[in-house]
Amino acid sequence: MRAVAVTEFGGPEVLKVVELPTPEAGPGQVRVRVRAAGVQPFDLSVRQGWLPAGATADLPRVPGNEFSGVVDQVGPGVDGVAAGDEVLGFNLLNSYAEYVVVPAENVTAKPENMPWEVAGGFTAGTQTAHIALRQLGVGQGHTVLVHAAAGAV
Repeated sequence: MRAVAVTEFGGPEVLKVVELPTPEAGPGQVRVRVRAAGVQPFDLSVRQGWLPAGATADLPRVPGNEFSGVVDQVGPGVDGVAAGDEVLGFNLLNSYAEYVVVPAENVTAKPENMPWEVAGGFTAGTQTAHIALRQLGVGQGHTVLVHAAAGAV
């Protein structure tokens, strides 16, 4: 499969189209044929050499932690997601590729009227807000004040 990868660290010029083995979905995973991938500040840091916790230090490194596409393979033990489903989702890395394999719980149905390009860059803001609310312990009956909301989060 083709992917856009970092083969050395630096500016945008270090991004190269490379050929990599096509990943296979394992237990609890789905493989998605990527239609669009989001570009976030996270990816700029990866391109410059930063390594997120849990990632391997191998090169080439494929950036991208959010995507939209069509499920084309479902691993054993996956319920509620089927081949042909249009989804959006997230992964630690590897979304700048033709295919990405992720845990099934990392995808959700793409809204029918949402363009692929919007869906491909949608999850970073929503997952960041979700994680923040969960870490703060916000629950039913709590009040949250959001001010100066100017970004996707």
